Amino acid sequence: MANEVVQDGHYTIYGMFCSYFTKKLETYFRVKGIPYKFVELDAPGFALYSQKVGVMQIPLVECPDGSWICDTTPIIQEFESDPTYISLRPKDPLTAFCSYFLEDCFDEWLWAPALYYRWAFKMDELRRSEEFTYTILANGFKFPRPVLRRIVTRRQKAVHLKENGIVSPAHARQIEELYIDLLDLLQPILKTRPFLFGDRPCEADIGLHGPMFPHFANDPTSQEIMQVRAPHVFRWVARLWSTRPEELKTANEITSVPEDLKPLLQKFAAEYLPYLVANRQAFQTGEKHTQYTLNGLRWDVVTAPYRVYCLAQLQQRYQALSDDEQVRCRDFLGEEAISILGAEIFCPPEMQNVTSAKPAQMVEDEVVSRHWQRKSRFERYLESSRVKNKSQRLPESKEEGTDWLPIYFKHHRAR
Repeated sequence: MANEVVQDGHYTIYGMFCSYFTKKLETYFRVKGIPYKFVELDAPGFALYSQKVGVMQIPLVECPDGSWICDTTPIIQEFESDPTYISLRPKDPLTAFCSYFLEDCFDEWLWAPALYYRWAFKMDELRRSEEFTYTILANGFKFPRPVLRRIVTRRQKAVHLKENGIVSPAHARQIEELYIDLLDLLQPILKTRPFLFGDRPCEADIGLHGPMFPHFANDPTSQEIMQVRAPHVFRWVARLWSTRPEELKTANEITSVPEDLKPLLQKFAAEYLPYLVANRQAFQTGEKHTQYTLNGLRWDVVTAPYRVYCLAQLQQRYQALSDDEQVRCRDFLGEEAISILGAEIFCPPEMQNVTSAKPAQMVEDEVVSRHWQRKSRFERYLESSRVKNKSQRLPESKEEGTDWLPIYFKHHRAR
């Protein structure tokens, strides 16, 4: 990242307004004061720009110098190492590790409930499937809008419900309770201070904003639950979105891990880390599905190569702590978690030296899906739209005072 280029130009984020990781990165850029413009992707744009980075995922980012980057976690790690902008990473190594640990948990373990609440309930499904026809499915396929809605709904339920193991009422109930338990843990924390670790946001807050803002706080069913059950969490969502770098200059530094974060840390350590181990074992043996047990319930989910990388990164960061810091970490995460984090690291050559500009090349020269798997039939179908069509979307500014409006609202005005 050449500082002289960044200061004179802007980044362009290509994504979706209602996207988990798009919103996470937008929030990060806004809090840091990184100049950017936004492109709400249509079908040919998504297919074409994915070729720039080798992964069919959003957000995709075009840098001021014309290079491309992707994957919010590596992007954040690289910006946090750049002194150009104010840092969100705590200086204390143990606190920084716990912040990174929560960011990863929020990214990956909340993925299933965020997508479940969006696609399991009719009211939520109708809202988002309609929105998709104006955004990520637009300009690609010559189908009537009702047909596109049915196509995307069927696809999303197959991928984000069935492939995430939600195949029975018992599985649905456990996923529902994960979100409700999360709110109950967060409410007392955010009632006493503005952000997770203190008076200023850190990487953990940014990671939590991904599922919280576009999904839980905006999809109808989960939104109503949050508004009543955890109003301070609802307030935190808006607070983080509106935070700007000048506010951080006077905020107290984060110097330690608050004790009241311990229940949250231990819940994720007890649930997420054993799953990561099971996912890694399935990857090592070539199994397409990962089986694990959570609270007595057997789960069967698609194996995700990307999460093998996630576990290796967590282990590397934990093992880089001093002996004293590792001892204190045990108090926050628990004995079983420490045995996992301190174990031998497995990281295939393809997953080493990953950067925001260089994701893992898991499938020869083929563009892969977000979890570094082969693209699904639907993704290949979506990719084919670039053959005949060009993207019709241009960068827009979303700063305060601009005339930005949702695309479907512009369609309404045009009619």
